[in-house]
Amino acid sequence: MTTQTTKAKTENTHPFKMDFDIATIKHLGLQMYATLPPVIGELVANAWDANATKVEITIPEEPITEHSQIIIEDNGIGMSDSDLREKYLIVGRDRRKSEKTELTPAPHERPIMGRKGIGKFSAFGIAKEIEIESACGDEVSRFLMDYDKMLEGASRHHAEFTPLAPTGDVSQGTTITLRRIAKFRTRQIPLKPLRRRLARRFAIIGEQEQFEVIINGEPISVEERDLKRLLAKDADGQRYLWEFDEEIEPETGWIVTGWVGALERTTTDADGVDRGISILARGKLVQEPFLFHAVVGQQYALSYLVGELHAEFVDKAEDTIGTSRNVLVWDTDANTKLMEWGQRQVNKITREWAKKRQEDNVRKLEKNPTYLSFKERAEDIDNQDAFPLADKLVRQVIDKNPIADVDELEPVIKTSLDFMEFDAFGKIAQDLADSDVQDVEKLLSLFKKWEIVEAKEMARVTEGRIKTIEKLQDLIEKNALEVPTLRNFLKEFPWVIDPRWNLVADEVYYSKLLKEKFPNSKLEESDRRIDFLCVREGENLVVVEIKRPKKKASKKELGQIEDYVLFLRGIVEPTTDPEWGVKNVVGYLLCGGLVNDPTVIQKQKILENSQIHVRQYGDLLNMVTNLHQEFLDRYKQLKKRVKERAKA
Repeated sequence: MTTQTTKAKTENTHPFKMDFDIATIKHLGLQMYATLPPVIGELVANAWDANATKVEITIPEEPITEHSQIIIEDNGIGMSDSDLREKYLIVGRDRRKSEKTELTPAPHERPIMGRKGIGKFSAFGIAKEIEIESACGDEVSRFLMDYDKMLEGASRHHAEFTPLAPTGDVSQGTTITLRRIAKFRTRQIPLKPLRRRLARRFAIIGEQEQFEVIINGEPISVEERDLKRLLAKDADGQRYLWEFDEEIEPETGWIVTGWVGALERTTTDADGVDRGISILARGKLVQEPFLFHAVVGQQYALSYLVGELHAEFVDKAEDTIGTSRNVLVWDTDANTKLMEWGQRQVNKITREWAKKRQEDNVRKLEKNPTYLSFKERAEDIDNQDAFPLADKLVRQVIDKNPIADVDELEPVIKTSLDFMEFDAFGKIAQDLADSDVQDVEKLLSLFKKWEIVEAKEMARVTEGRIKTIEKLQDLIEKNALEVPTLRNFLKEFPWVIDPRWNLVADEVYYSKLLKEKFPNSKLEESDRRIDFLCVREGENLVVVEIKRPKKKASKKELGQIEDYVLFLRGIVEPTTDPEWGVKNVVGYLLCGGLVNDPTVIQKQKILENSQIHVRQYGDLLNMVTNLHQEFLDRYKQLKKRVKERAKA
């Protein structure tokens, strides 16, 4: 776009002036625009409002140094000297109100994106210098805004910028050059994520709207905006997609259009797509990807969802978009209804997604080679009565694990085959079915036989658990690290904390909330390796804070677990999906004991009454050892009685 021009410098040599509050500049620049995509997004939006058809963005491809610069050039109508002085440098000027129009000039007559007149300051979030050069008609104006010099004039609430000679490179439109870049010093700016996020911020990129955005010579394509192509497909090859075109509240004109879909994976590693649903108005993002703060039964489903919704009513007569222009203000009537509507849709989608995924897995199972082999081998097993039970087990596993791939079921299938070959089970089950319920002696005899079989199986499991207990003892003696050693161990063997926790799923969603609310960086160095394990126990959510085995808990640690529990109780109480809501949050602090302080003992007793418990590693070891030793002793006694009866 840089072509030589013979245009002369504007005749007005007086300084460009701006009245401002430095606190406003800090708030609108440094604090609200700390990442590159929203900064570039604001400048692209300004180019759209200037009727540009092309925006060229030049990003350094090498690590950023003190000499690096980012350039944004557009071929719009540009700004005259008077435009710069009387419009551009007026902080907070609402173009729509001052010009009494919602559209840009002919021939494009586009919906104006800007409103608050503050986008120009966004670049201060990543750079200390912003150079503006604009050509309009026969005029070319150029000046530099230096953040440090603006700080010097902060007390006067006034800044003056000396006019600079034109570079000769701008013949039409506006060029913004960012220098003294602070955010990526010595690092390289990742271009692919930048392209993806810019593509997702605008619905107007492409030939249809005559608006092209180019990064380092390569235009952002319509395909880069098309996230639908990345959605998972069901067993019929149809995408997991929900589309909308509806009025969220009758007779209001509050229309929402767009779509929500589910991706193949939960993480961004493979596709680089931020999870969540974006909201756009006037073709520009007004709400960063989020999930309407929905709390649903299928929390794992949320990490698969992406989408794009258009809600023009949020940017109509009343400005309901936050100052940073990428988050909505939710306390207006229309936006409150939008939030409620969105929560209902997310709840509905997650339930439908889980059901659909389960059905797809069953259909895939019917074609799975391992499952077909399972059915074929089952035909050769004498215990045919066990097959329906084994088959039902496999299908129940699918039903309870909709996100699992069919291939992950192979261990279950193989175990089920072993189960079918367990002769004693099949014989006892048949005897019970054929027995006369009035034959008490025979029924008792069958129960005795089943008791022996059950004891054998319990002994086999118990022996494995004894080995696990021995491993726990070894970890305690070595004072193992909380992360990842102890967390992974307790996640795999949760019954060592509570015998009821035989099979639990790590509630990743709540663990993530805790880590975001209580980041390690705010903790003292000695506590920065703390970790959490959040699990479900019926209608309870249990949060376990894990300390090292030799760590003595003080009032500080007791206060921490109390804070975590109270925080999560505040999260789960207002659930928007009552069917799957959590009724209570229970806490456990796992540590090596308590410090010898009467106030700590008293604090522990108070917490016990609030269902926040302290578990000591030594107590765990004794409890699980004694519990499982009883099963071993029971098996030995039963085995002894069987031998005595055989001799008799």
